[in-house]
Amino acid sequence: MSTDVRRRYVDGPYGQVHLYEAGTRGAGKRPMVCFHQSPLSGRTFDAFMREMGSERYMVAPDTPGFGHADVPTKALSIEDYAKAHSAVIDAMTLGEMDVIGVHTGARIAVEFTRLHRDQVKHVVLVGVGVYTEEERAKQRTWTGASSQPTENSDGSHLVRLWNNWAQFRGPGVTDEMIERYVSDSLRNRSNVSDAMNAVFSHDMAAALGDLEQPVLVFNVRDDVYGPTARSAEVMKNGRVVDLSPSGLWPLETRTEEIAEMVRAHCDG
Repeated sequence: MSTDVRRRYVDGPYGQVHLYEAGTRGAGKRPMVCFHQSPLSGRTFDAFMREMGSERYMVAPDTPGFGHADVPTKALSIEDYAKAHSAVIDAMTLGEMDVIGVHTGARIAVEFTRLHRDQVKHVVLVGVGVYTEEERAKQRTWTGASSQPTENSDGSHLVRLWNNWAQFRGPGVTDEMIERYVSDSLRNRSNVSDAMNAVFSHDMAAALGDLEQPVLVFNVRDDVYGPTARSAEVMKNGRVVDLSPSGLWPLETRTEEIAEMVRAHCDG
């Protein structure tokens, strides 16, 4: 049974923050907080929240500077993003909770968990970049090319942006799904460099290796497939599930299957 997704704004340390919510506060199983990939937004969790919201409260805040959240006046680190989310979630007094994060959101989820060691009980991650230095340099070059200024452009950057997402298209991915990613990327294009700098300055191996909570990692055929597989080497209490041949959008294309694995991980 699916539930509706609602939206509202709350105050955060860098201005207003836009939230997506499903389920009922204080009812059912532990709440789950969802952290999205940048430069996207919390709406990437829509299908997953509808599926899980029938049994627990779900909340997906837009990261400062992305989605419909206000833009910070300075560049933030992954730790800063986690602290900003912490201020919002702490004000909601959710008590014990589980978290899920995708790509950039996976890093934020890990740092958020480190800030809430007693409250966060289970962690779910999609796309975990445990990079070698060579991989980090390659990723920095690749993502930097997609965020160059476009003033006086002939519009060819729009095709490049489409192709950047579409190259990770797997079974079940529709044009409409890609269009939403492109749309979110265009909305927040000026903030992409700050987010990418935060990603490449973050030590995921050390942060992930610091967690005591059970961690479930989903690995898909995208640009961090190899680095995500490597996360198994640093986790104290985690496992990696390979979702090949799926690329991006697994929470939309394999919603019920992933929801069952998340339930087994968080509620078993």
